[in-house]
Amino acid sequence: MTTEFIKVSRSDGIGIITLNRPDKRNAMHGPMIVELLRALKKFANDDSRLLLLHGEGEHFCAGGDIAWMQKIALGSDDENYDDAQSLADLLYHLYTFPKPSLVLAHGMTLGGGMGLLAAADIAVASRSASFGLPEVRIGLTPSMISPYVIAAIGERAAHYYFLTGERFGAEEAFRVGLIHQLSEADALMSTGMSLAQTLLMNSPQALRSAKQLIRRVSKQTISEDLAQKTAEHLAELRTTAEAQEGLHAFLEKRPPKWQ
Repeated sequence: MTTEFIKVSRSDGIGIITLNRPDKRNAMHGPMIVELLRALKKFANDDSRLLLLHGEGEHFCAGGDIAWMQKIALGSDDENYDDAQSLADLLYHLYTFPKPSLVLAHGMTLGGGMGLLAAADIAVASRSASFGLPEVRIGLTPSMISPYVIAAIGERAAHYYFLTGERFGAEEAFRVGLIHQLSEADALMSTGMSLAQTLLMNSPQALRSAKQLIRRVSKQTISEDLAQKTAEHLAELRTTAEAQEGLHAFLEKRPPKWQ
């Protein structure tokens, strides 16, 4: 796949996407978003087991390319809307990606970069990383990323950071739930790859089902009907070949052999 603004590679079952506009702090613009969408669709349908996303250079992602947004805003209404929709589509594809997704953040992560972190399953950051939602400072709002960021950090923290545009550090990102693990900057990739290997030890089918389970259950009220649906989910899953292999492997005290 030919790309100009990202790098796409594979390593031992891991699909790797590298944001590659380091001279622009990996800020996203229309052509880059198109490339990211193509890469996500490619990895969704190949035999890779998980996705890892990170950034080239000193920063993970400084959000949207301001010059690009200004140019698009001066175009037609359709062009303006289509450009905004492309980022919304990217974030939704990442959120609904069928395999585990892992994002590594270093340096600066702002605006749309925060959306990438929040839409992925797991996020790891260097202790020196910084984060922010500065849109209100330039007359905008974090519109397309809002569903994912609010789900990650909660409504109360979103009020503060959406309205102030204040930058915050990795410890605060960890405290509010945006980040799952912190790492020293020079160990970020090795930390990410170690976590990826942990995920690869698990059943591919169960990982996909676990992601679906979270989406189905997270916004529902606990009820008798929900209890029944979760029982049906487990009953169906444990009759599958992968579940049977996992159960046999546990009883036989051996590693499971996933397909």
